[in-house]
Amino acid sequence: MKIACIGGGPAGLYLGILVKRVAPEHEVVVFERERPAETFGFGVVFSDATLGNLAAADPETHAAITKKFARWDDIEVHVGGEVLRSTGHGFCGLERKTLLQILQMRAQELGVRVEFEHPIHDLSEVAGYDVVVACDGVASEVRGALARELVPEVDTRPNRFVWLGTTVPYDAFTFLFETTPHGLFRVHAYRYHPEGSTFIVECRDETWRAAGLADADEDTTVAILSRIFAEHLGKHRLIKNRSIWRSFPTVRCGKWHSGNVVLVGDAAHTAHFSIGSGTKLAMEDSIALRDELLAHPGAVATALAAYEARRRPEVEALQAAAQASLEWFEGTERYLKMAPVQFTYSLMTRSQRVSHASVAKRDPHLAHGVELLLAASVGNSPGRHGLRPATLPLALGDRHAHSRIAVAPDGAATMAPNFDDQLVALGGAAAAGAGLVVTPPLLIAALATDDAAVGWQRVVDFVHKKSALAIARIIVTAAMADEAARAAALLLAAVERAAFAGFDLLILDPAGDDAAIEVLPATVVRARSKWRAGGKLVAGVHDRPGARAVVVGQAAQLVRAGIDMLWVTSSDRDGAGKARLPAAPLADRLRNELHVATAVEAGDAVLSDLDAAIAAGRADLVVVSRLPDELRRTL
Repeated sequence: MKIACIGGGPAGLYLGILVKRVAPEHEVVVFERERPAETFGFGVVFSDATLGNLAAADPETHAAITKKFARWDDIEVHVGGEVLRSTGHGFCGLERKTLLQILQMRAQELGVRVEFEHPIHDLSEVAGYDVVVACDGVASEVRGALARELVPEVDTRPNRFVWLGTTVPYDAFTFLFETTPHGLFRVHAYRYHPEGSTFIVECRDETWRAAGLADADEDTTVAILSRIFAEHLGKHRLIKNRSIWRSFPTVRCGKWHSGNVVLVGDAAHTAHFSIGSGTKLAMEDSIALRDELLAHPGAVATALAAYEARRRPEVEALQAAAQASLEWFEGTERYLKMAPVQFTYSLMTRSQRVSHASVAKRDPHLAHGVELLLAASVGNSPGRHGLRPATLPLALGDRHAHSRIAVAPDGAATMAPNFDDQLVALGGAAAAGAGLVVTPPLLIAALATDDAAVGWQRVVDFVHKKSALAIARIIVTAAMADEAARAAALLLAAVERAAFAGFDLLILDPAGDDAAIEVLPATVVRARSKWRAGGKLVAGVHDRPGARAVVVGQAAQLVRAGIDMLWVTSSDRDGAGKARLPAAPLADRLRNELHVATAVEAGDAVLSDLDAAIAAGRADLVVVSRLPDELRRTL
């Protein structure tokens, strides 16, 4: 094969190394627009797991890299005048320039031809190659040229950031949160050699403008930020290197290959710098691409399809984690009122991939600290299972749940429930140890008669005897204008019957219907008049990531209408293997931005993930389809 790599970053160089190492008969040429010593940025980060992958792929390159690493196990958080240190995190930092020099030398040793100062502006320039690998970065010209086939999407995020260096030799991955008259600045800092660290500064657009950074050149940026972080820098200084303010672009593509052209690294996908995985993804892409090219000799189309099928699930899982992380940093202001220990816990679990058990294993002091904080917030009354966050008691108006775990057995919306079946489903969940149980979605007809109210009363009484609370979930509909009055009367009658039946909480669920969502605030106000005094009213909110601002605005209207809790759901109930508790980021934002209680649907999540959602302050209740095995008790 003749392989052309467009771009001489880590992805292209590493692919050449991997191919020539095991199959030297193939020709690999790397075309790089810059000179050998030219690069921007400061350090790159690798986790211990990534290092293991590199060691298996090419031990010689791995050995050369690890000789130059700065290693740390701790993360340090500076917030609200306090410093918290969390341990048990295995990472390494390396200067980007050093990494490129190692890869360049290794590539040339193995016979990879690297042509510097040779940009490729048109695919016709590499027409004679069997495989063309586009590793030309986030602004990929190749991706742009093949946009019709590859269907790229670029989501440019609102926060501003700038990549700087500093002479501070940080001995831990350090997060600085500095409040100024202009707004909050966040810093992601980590050492990459004995006398230098990366220093990434991030802030909201309005903060960036208010601080005078919108029109700042590199020297002015360094001067302004040096004043802001003077206390943290001490006698040290900030260093520029193409340090231009920018907004992070999240890149996704419908396809990663077309014909004999394939994308790798940032050309195909990006992950926010807050999880430090850009270089990791690029080099692991190269490992997979090498494997598939050599496994399918002479069948380039098959190899490229196999590469994408193998890598896409892994990349999308990491992108989902990166999305949750970047949203946390976009909204850090909403967490500043948290106690520092919970703020730190929220930060450590922001990607939705770190469970409470993982935190406890890495840093037992942090896990126990947030457990004690939450227990104290409920009168220092541990739940039935000690200090586990999801099992702590919760006050809900005039009712008290013995845990924060609600069970909502799977079931379609119904208008004529079989009460014996409901007694088994809801009563069984209550008997198994659930703190709350939830009816299936009920059409208004399910509570249209007094007999229905009596039937539900029998179910609720049994649930109460098993020490659980019962929640009715009524589907709200929006009728045509000439039927609106009748529809409202039927709904209010259903609310009144739910109160008679003894339900502890009532959910008004628009079930994703736009018209029902529109009238829901007014429905909440009307329903309050028929619901029992002291009882909590809950409204359903469905996550739509592409229209998140609209959803937040609708939720704010519900809060103004007097709703007590928001019940947050997502179409991606199981995360499709990407993110745990996919509705949690929205529940987190609503709870901490609108200051309203939230419940988050968690599908079949394990107890440790439920604990993390509660401990991080993302939700007050977690809703599962079945009780976690760890909490089941004998009937």
